[in-house]
Amino acid sequence: MLRSFICLAAGSAALLAAAPAAVLAQEGPPPAVVRTAEIVQRDMARTVMTPASVMARNDARIAAEAFGRVTFVAEPGDMIETGGLIAQLDDRQARIQLDEARARLARATSNANYQNAEADRYEGLAANGTVPANRLREVELARDLADQDLREARAAVMRAELELERTQIVAPFPGRVAERLIQAGEISAPGREIVRLVDIEHKEAVAQVPVAIAPFLEVGQEVTLSLANGTSQRAPIRAIIPVGDAVSRTFEVRIDLTGSDWIVGSAARAAFPAETPRLQAAAPYDAVVLRSSGSHVFVVDADDIARQVAVVAGVREGGYVAIDGDVEAGQRVVVSGAETLSDGRPVQELGEDA
Repeated sequence: MLRSFICLAAGSAALLAAAPAAVLAQEGPPPAVVRTAEIVQRDMARTVMTPASVMARNDARIAAEAFGRVTFVAEPGDMIETGGLIAQLDDRQARIQLDEARARLARATSNANYQNAEADRYEGLAANGTVPANRLREVELARDLADQDLREARAAVMRAELELERTQIVAPFPGRVAERLIQAGEISAPGREIVRLVDIEHKEAVAQVPVAIAPFLEVGQEVTLSLANGTSQRAPIRAIIPVGDAVSRTFEVRIDLTGSDWIVGSAARAAFPAETPRLQAAAPYDAVVLRSSGSHVFVVDADDIARQVAVVAGVREGGYVAIDGDVEAGQRVVVSGAETLSDGRPVQELGEDA
């Protein structure tokens, strides 16, 4: 029995000696919780940033075409459709002139009908030799004069209708009243500005671009626009004005912002390609960790082990940055939690619902 007790004590001592080693083997940093994304291949190019201004394609100061007292003006902020009423002038004088012109037209029409009937009758009588030829010529002259009076009366009616139409200032395009330049009760005259109408639906950004990058731009090409608050969007080039400024060596490019909610007059920045785009490995912005020693990313292998890989960051575009290093498309890189990682540490993917 003594020998059994000695063997048991020896076994217990061996287990106690081995225990710290096993515990130590199980110790170590737990898996880091991270988010990952794949490295992709993208056509990217070096860009040039230039200032741009958001403008409305239709922005006009609508003027009056007639003389008269203003009886109505649209309020600032009112949305006016094409042909909608912007302002109304006192139209009583114009309506009186139209009534007079219509009365003269009715009189001229009656006289022309009578003279034409008389000319037809005298032509029949002259054919039978009943009336002399000079009498027929007098009747025909009266008919021709009546026809000319009728044409003049019709023109007078059209002119009066136009004058009445001009008492209504209507919108030549859909837009919002940005500024009222005259008040109800004031006297307007031809050429007097009434309101400033701005088309807030059809907008564009206008940028002055260096002439040197002209070969890399074309109509329809998408570029990135950004505001000071960080808002950005991709938009196509609508027009390129191929006329450079001799002093600044720049030319104008207009970028389509139709339907955008950006405010007209906003200051923006536009990124234009300065070289022919080429296929490059790219990762999300947050994947690249910047340090004083250089830039690197953490690539996650099949065993969920993070490996630090040095890279050179390049072009930034559309939320991605080009990276040059020992990486390839399809590899997973850490995009959240990389700041506290170390080379060789196991990682655990954070679920989408976390």
